[in-house]
Amino acid sequence: MVRDLSGKPTNRDLNRTMVNSTSMTESKNHRLLACTFALLLLSAVPMLRALGVPQSAQDDQFIKAIPELVGTRYCYGDAEVYSVWLKLRMKFVNRTHKTLILDKEIGKAWYGEKVARNLDELAAGKYEYNPSIDWFFSDKDKLPDKPKSDSPSSDFVVLAPGETFVSEINTGVVAQYENPKNFSGSIRSGVHVLQLELSAWNHPGEASAFAESWRKFGELVTGVIKTEPLEIRIPSDPKVEKKCK
Repeated sequence: MVRDLSGKPTNRDLNRTMVNSTSMTESKNHRLLACTFALLLLSAVPMLRALGVPQSAQDDQFIKAIPELVGTRYCYGDAEVYSVWLKLRMKFVNRTHKTLILDKEIGKAWYGEKVARNLDELAAGKYEYNPSIDWFFSDKDKLPDKPKSDSPSSDFVVLAPGETFVSEINTGVVAQYENPKNFSGSIRSGVHVLQLELSAWNHPGEASAFAESWRKFGELVTGVIKTEPLEIRIPSDPKVEKKCK
């Protein structure tokens, strides 16, 4: 079970290969890769809750990214670990007094994820789950087009101060069954805090060049956007599906 999160599989989500590069033995690597691949193929529901964070690292961001859980599934990996697939609806709020230009595909081409035991450890950088993810795209993937230099295309949304844009993202973590041993690259059952880092620019070309040419329309959001932390609960007795599709 999990509390407050958000996402929806697109063709790119299904075809893209995500590889967890966390160091581990070869056999364990194969196991976690199987779980990771399963995370890309899915849809359903745990419970997550967005957490209020005093002096949050996101305070200096132009955009506030608030995740909401809309689906969860537990997918078989092997006798020791399984994948927890999370479908998230992301709400992006312009928290500034100026107009912003936001890529509608924010976080779709690349994202990072971190899990800690609590808010204090998350803020201190003490992560229990921080996979190094290598992204690969197949020939079937529809890659973003290069935008026009004169004005933002329909791939972008222009947000006035206080306005909101909503999208969906699929993500997930690898968890282990109840076991006295710890398995590298996975988390145990119980309460954890999850945070995503979303790539704000997902198109060919240098973002800085477009930011300059589009300045009369607003300020282009670039770099990495951190989401608000989410409290997640991993069940001790998950209903794991043997074949997640």
